[in-house]
Parts: sequence; structure tokens; C-alpha cells
Amino acid sequence: MTTETYNLVNVWLYSISALIALVMLGVALSQLKGLTDQVKQAVKSNSINQLNALLSLEQQIADRRLSLSKAGVELAELKGSDDQNKIDSCKLKFDEAKQMYLNGLDRLCFCVLKSLLDSEDMRLEYREIINSAVRDFSEDFQTATPYRNVKKVYEQWADK
Repeated sequence: MTTETYNLVNVWLYSISALIALVMLGVALSQLKGLTDQVKQAVKSNSINQLNALLSLEQQIADRRLSLSKAGVELAELKGSDDQNKIDSCKLKFDEAKQMYLNGLDRLCFCVLKSLLDSEDMRLEYREIINSAVRDFSEDFQTATPYRNVKKVYEQWADK
């Protein structure tokens, strides 16, 4: 085989190799685009899931706050009553509603502390609610509070 024939065969083989490489690159780019689209969909889906979780949590807190308000009104209406059993019953109902409300806030604060929800967004929305809860129920936020997450967020947000 002459040098010229050898060179021609090499050029032909290199050309085929280059075409195969281009086809493979096209396939890889197509797969990469598909993966990029999947990641974008996953990010969008994750954002929607976070929003759904937040809305559910907000609804729970609102419902619990409403129950607390109703229990407080019932208790206030019994202020001059002589029926101690009814007063005690209303106090228990109020204390349970307060506990449920503060548990809901504590769950929200847990999500903020674990960066499951954006702290800055939550601070703008919930700072006054957290401040009011700590102020209105200060006896529940002493050293051994079961609402440690609320207390931590309250202290963090107080500095901002």
C-alpha cells in the first residue's frame, strides 16, 4: 500500500470518526437540554409545594387564632357570672385554644429556622404576629417555654 493510499484511508477514517463524534455531541446536547428542562420543572414544582405548605400552615394559624378569639370572648362574657363550673370550662377551652395557636406559630418558626421558608419574607409577613403573641402571652415564653422556636425567631427578628 502506497503512502498516498494510506493517507487517504486515514482521512476517510478520521472523517467518519468526526461525524460519529458530532452525532454523539448532538445526542449529548439533546439529553442535556432534556435534563435542564426537568430541573426547571422540579424547581417550579418545589416552589409550588412550598407555597402550598405555607398556605396550609397559614390557614391552620388563622383557624387557631379564630378559635382563640372565640374562647376569649366567651371567657370575657362570663366575667360577672357566678357559675364557677362554666368559668372553669371556658378557661380550659381558652388555654387549649391558646396552646393550639402557639403550637401553629411554633411550627411556622421551626420552618423559618430550618430555612424551609424564606426568613426575610416571613419576617415581613409575621413579625408583628410573633411580637404580639410573645407580648400577649409573655408568661408562656419564660425560660422553659415549649415554644422555643417562636422565642428564637422573636429574638432574631428583634435585632432587625
